[in-house]
Amino acid sequence: MVRRAFPEAHRRTAGAEARRVPLDEAGEPVTGGEAADCEAAGCEEAEDDSPRPALLARAAAIHRTDRIACVALPAFPLQLVLRRQPEWRGEPAAVVEQDNPLAPLLWVNEAALRVGILPGMRYAAALSVDHRLRATTVTDTRRDKAVAALHRHLLRYSPRVEPAGDDPGVFWLDAGGLERVDGTPRQWAARLWQSLQRAHFTAGVTVGYSRFGTCCLSRAHREVLVLDAPAAEQAACRRVPLSRLDLAPAVRDDLTRLGLKTIDDLLRLPAAGLGARFGAGTLKLVQLARGLGFDPLQPALPPEPVRAEEHFDEPETDAWRLLFVIKRRLHPLLARLADETRAVALLRLELRLADRAGTLLSHDLRPASPTLDVVLLTELVRLRLENLDLAAGVERVTVSIAPTAAPAEALELFRRRPRRDPEAALRAVARLRAEMGDSAVARAELRPGHLPEQGYGWRDITGAVAPEPAAAAAKTAATATATAPRPQLVRRVLPRPRPLVGGGPELILTDPAQLVRAAATPGVPALGQDALRAHGPFLLSGGWWSGEVRRAYHYLEADGGRVLWLFHAEAEQRWYLHGFVE
Repeated sequence: MVRRAFPEAHRRTAGAEARRVPLDEAGEPVTGGEAADCEAAGCEEAEDDSPRPALLARAAAIHRTDRIACVALPAFPLQLVLRRQPEWRGEPAAVVEQDNPLAPLLWVNEAALRVGILPGMRYAAALSVDHRLRATTVTDTRRDKAVAALHRHLLRYSPRVEPAGDDPGVFWLDAGGLERVDGTPRQWAARLWQSLQRAHFTAGVTVGYSRFGTCCLSRAHREVLVLDAPAAEQAACRRVPLSRLDLAPAVRDDLTRLGLKTIDDLLRLPAAGLGARFGAGTLKLVQLARGLGFDPLQPALPPEPVRAEEHFDEPETDAWRLLFVIKRRLHPLLARLADETRAVALLRLELRLADRAGTLLSHDLRPASPTLDVVLLTELVRLRLENLDLAAGVERVTVSIAPTAAPAEALELFRRRPRRDPEAALRAVARLRAEMGDSAVARAELRPGHLPEQGYGWRDITGAVAPEPAAAAAKTAATATATAPRPQLVRRVLPRPRPLVGGGPELILTDPAQLVRAAATPGVPALGQDALRAHGPFLLSGGWWSGEVRRAYHYLEADGGRVLWLFHAEAEQRWYLHGFVE
């Protein structure tokens, strides 16, 4: 469990190589007297005071593309609480693991630290230290939703963003190559930091050269920090207090008792001894601080919201029809969650009524445990719909799902209940046969034959065969890689070729409109009277062992939009219509 403090007023711990960038009201960095200090420290803002023309100064700044930035929002769950409870600011506040007096504190603010309340303390014990302590819980769903929203916000500033998996509120961004679009790294970071301030978040933004260094420095300050060289980053990082790192409370307390206060103090000790005494986590931290670990940026995209929406042409007043619409929307959402080994923790149902006020009804349905059972969720929706007044009609329904990690039994249950029920399909086939006859339902099968009408046949359905989407997808992917994507066409074949007109093979070139008119007979879909163009011939022959058949197939496009599939029989000197292509 991650535990750390939330300092509100910590300003700077870096050395002279790194500097704090002041910002004006518009969020742009302030130049002038402090820039000279920065130049002395070797930072990038020295370029702004250069006597060279502005364009040359900016061009000179575009010389590195290996920058990485870290955005750290300390005690992010506690910041979410303080945004909703602004009256808690300035008072000792904390986030507890559970709503229980013996639950440990996960995050505390600076006011709590000042009175001696530390992360890891029990809530009851912390309350005895200061009775003004305010504490609450933050659900994983709420935290993950906020992290995803912040992730999407940061993608506006960099196309490659990586959230820290075990530390909500820490993000790394690829800051390289953005100079031509967003100005210098300092200007880019200033705009990013200012956007978080406008959203009432406390954050530190550091632009540097390594994940570890930028993360440490972002935890140690609450403003914008830009470093101009890897050496400057390492020097500033060594001065970061250990209390700002993601250390377990026990390790942190042991290091404090040993008199180790900064990363520099930690690096003076042998790594092997630290690993043996404090564990693999501390050893990894030391290796990263020494630049020995390979820790590249691993960008990811935020999870897509699990949501479906249905608009009605006419306001829907029937609760049962509405229920089946919702159920139909639930199936693909649950299949997607199952593929991602997630399950439904909360289902939000939003109904937009067609009244004058455009009333929006929002209801949260929470199953007893995370589930993928569509029957159970549909039942919960039905019970809720029965208590709603839908007389005004529903013009839009939205189903949103708050997912969570799926328990093993939920995934197993989902696999046992596939969306396609073969027994239900066979029952439907039996009802069709009873109503329309035994030959009403059949399935096609491929057969060996040279002529198209001999290449397939029909047979009765004796069982339901499960589809094979994986094989089909693999075949489609292989085809897509071999050839360019082409639009899908459907060829409708007549039960038997229908004779059109007599004549030689040159008829399709001399008078194709005659073939079009011959095809436009009752029972054939309407076509235009004119032929647009013809493609062919495609020669086909078969049955040479008992009486050879030779055909010259053509595609003839009519002005009605359809394409005729016809052939000329050489032995009979006659044209036949064999089907259509749509």
